Amino acid sequence: MYLFTTPPATTRETSASRDTVARGAANAGVVDAIREGAQTSGAGFDYLLATAKRESGLDPSAKAGTSSATGLFQFIEQTWLGVMKNAGPKLGLSTYADAITARSDGTYTVQDPAARQSILDLRRDPTIAATMAGALTQANRDSLGAALGREPTSGDLYAAHVLGARGAASLINTAQVSPARAAALDMPEAAAANRSLFYDKAGRPRGAAELYALLSTSQKTGPVSASPAASSVTDLPSGATAYASLDGGGLRSMFQTDRRQGAVSDGVARLWQGRGAAEAARSAPSYFPRSDQAATRSEPAEAAAVPAAPETAMVSVALVGSPLPPRRPAEFAAPVSRQAGALVPSLYTTRSGP
Repeated sequence: MYLFTTPPATTRETSASRDTVARGAANAGVVDAIREGAQTSGAGFDYLLATAKRESGLDPSAKAGTSSATGLFQFIEQTWLGVMKNAGPKLGLSTYADAITARSDGTYTVQDPAARQSILDLRRDPTIAATMAGALTQANRDSLGAALGREPTSGDLYAAHVLGARGAASLINTAQVSPARAAALDMPEAAAANRSLFYDKAGRPRGAAELYALLSTSQKTGPVSASPAASSVTDLPSGATAYASLDGGGLRSMFQTDRRQGAVSDGVARLWQGRGAAEAARSAPSYFPRSDQAATRSEPAEAAAVPAAPETAMVSVALVGSPLPPRRPAEFAAPVSRQAGALVPSLYTTRSGP
């Protein structure tokens, strides 16, 4: 009898690995559902996938703690009922759409509480949620296009997904006109429901341009067409950027050859401004001759014909404590020859004998 047994290697499987496989299979099913919803609604698949990843991490049962937002795309109740009422008949969901009543104040209600709950529970159905998200995207695209006078970018559409088309248009306009204005001032209700968007970790309110940049981070900046394969490029609204300039000089390449542009930036210029003086004052010897040292040691052209004294012909700095090459073995010592009364090592010798 054994107190401890070890299962065969082929049957070992940790709970973590099983969970990973299960999550992978679940995510694959969610991605397929998003693709189907994109095809049904005519919205871009890439945009819907990126939005679902950001909103819920591809978790169909995700639930927000600060609002009624639920599902892959975090629809709140009123937005879901409104999209279902307006787009449901075109997407084969007339039964649910007919049960929803539009009020005069723009809100939506369902008379039967059980039917209302059933309709709201559809937010957890990946395919229906993706289809509704696609329908909402198409409606926001039309509204923003009319308000902005241009094709909306993916960042614009995601801002509309979070703030509504009217709120997104207001944010984009403020980001262009007054980028530093706190976005929470214009949208207090949205700020209360999405505090992490409107305020940073220190509690500082984000400006309109900063909030727009944050919303646009995970989305492509190209306009979104009615087909999933669209991908042209357009610029973000002016002022809507998350990158700060460097010392007021802009952010340019560290390696540039156009001298008219000046230094890379004032900050970098300060780092390098003393380099020339430091090099000129440098007295430490070097193992390898430098071009500037050679230039200072070379004789003038008109004095080249005058032979210099041997002790002054080449002035060099002794290397203190430097490693020396090994001595040449005596048996390989080069013979010497007499030239002009001095002993000069001969570089070329004539061998005698075989």
